[in-house]
Amino acid sequence: MKKRFLHRGFTLIEVLIALAIVSIALAALLKATSTGVRHTEQIKDRTIAHLIQMQAIAAIQLGLEPVNNQQNVTKVTTMFGQQWYWKAVLKPTPIKNTDLLTISISKKSSGPFIDDLSAFRYKDEK
Repeated sequence: MKKRFLHRGFTLIEVLIALAIVSIALAALLKATSTGVRHTEQIKDRTIAHLIQMQAIAAIQLGLEPVNNQQNVTKVTTMFGQQWYWKAVLKPTPIKNTDLLTISISKKSSGPFIDDLSAFRYKDEK
């Protein structure tokens, strides 16, 4: 009595197709991961920039950073090991004793200064 062995396995074409599918899936996963990392870095930078802008607004409103209507003030701040440059622009408003304060920010001293954040400053004139 002869035993018959059934050879079951994958052909070379089936293996190549499976490898192609796996490589496409891994490439898509790698792209998604790198995009997520890039977006996380952008969110971190925007958060730090916003914190610096809020700090600058508070300092100007409290009178710790002198700013007047005739000049733009550019300062440098270091936060979380990074240097950021911010520019304050103060403009009068139609409301008496109130100025519009706009803070824009950049990672370079030469700009471009972007992401404007606006607030109001009350002038106590006696």
